[in-house]
Amino acid sequence: MIKAARLDLSFFEEVVAEPKTQGHSYWVVAILAMATGYGMFSRAGGMAVNICLATTLVAWYIWAFTVYYFGRTFLFRDAVGQPDRKTIMRVVAFAQAPGLLRLLGVIPQVTVIIFLITAAWIILICVMGVQKAYQTPHTGRVALLCVATCAVVLFVQGLFFIIFLSVFGAS
Repeated sequence: MIKAARLDLSFFEEVVAEPKTQGHSYWVVAILAMATGYGMFSRAGGMAVNICLATTLVAWYIWAFTVYYFGRTFLFRDAVGQPDRKTIMRVVAFAQAPGLLRLLGVIPQVTVIIFLITAAWIILICVMGVQKAYQTPHTGRVALLCVATCAVVLFVQGLFFIIFLSVFGAS
């Protein structure tokens, strides 16, 4: 997680090349989900912790799948590297390493700032990782892919969060 957060390009070469890191990527997402949930506690209460856990896990999978699908189908059909779905899942998971800082969201005055900073940092790391996975020199196209799919996923995650919070209530 530290190597990913430090924008270590050699780390993403390892992640792309080594399928054994799949289990580690699941742990990164689980830790991110917990940090996000507990970071939202000061803003939305106890029920938000559980809702954030669920929506963050679903959002990660949707983001990884959309990056894989649109990258492979539209943007990088002719790229040197054609990663499989699990490779993109690993890259997107490790890109979310800075999300651990979202735990600082328990401090009400910094919640929004922390979430915005970590979101930008996560997208930057995702761009670097996806570029390594597809082995493409087109940074702009990779950035467009990561930002567009992240925006859609954040919208969907927000909808799920609102729906679940309205159904199950805040505590």
